Amino acid sequence: MYVALERVFRQIESELYALDAETAQLHPRSLAYKWTAQQVAEHLILSYQSTTKALRSRLDKGRPPRAKKPTWLQWSLKCMILGFGHLPQGAPALDETLPSGHLAPMDGRQLGELLHDEIRAMDQALEACRRKFGIERVAVHPWLGPLRVDQWRRFHTVHGLHHVAQLHAIVAELLPALPATPHVSAPLVEKLQIPVQRSLTYK
Repeated sequence: MYVALERVFRQIESELYALDAETAQLHPRSLAYKWTAQQVAEHLILSYQSTTKALRSRLDKGRPPRAKKPTWLQWSLKCMILGFGHLPQGAPALDETLPSGHLAPMDGRQLGELLHDEIRAMDQALEACRRKFGIERVAVHPWLGPLRVDQWRRFHTVHGLHHVAQLHAIVAELLPALPATPHVSAPLVEKLQIPVQRSLTYK
């Protein structure tokens, strides 16, 4: 799997792993309009499935989408999301990625397994598009317009990190007694020459 997507998946997985099936269905502050941990996971699963479907459709057609001049809104969103790595707060989810509640209640490990299957399928479709179309735009995002493979990877990295923060807040409220994830000490980081922060640059 592409390294940036793998890193995001591991962060999502680490937030979900301690949740049992009952806790994963709880709304933050008991507010029904706030997504549960399972709903966040389902949204991510649906977003990966939607992208995979668009990519496979393009592979079946054997040609990239027609090049169109981006609208001002598409250009602005590309700068914000792909350039600065910031997903606008309060931006509505696409209809096809809204949690439907069709998933049976699952614990965090089960949700992690589903997420892994879908992100891996998407990554495989992206790699197939890269081999077939090279640096051409390979599929159309409803907000951003036609994107290259590297831009799709960048989008799902930024989008995933946005929901990592959301999951962290949910889990911190539902399971406040969980011990904090141990951090690698600074001397060890220096000794191993591991960067404490990695940029979200893509190939």
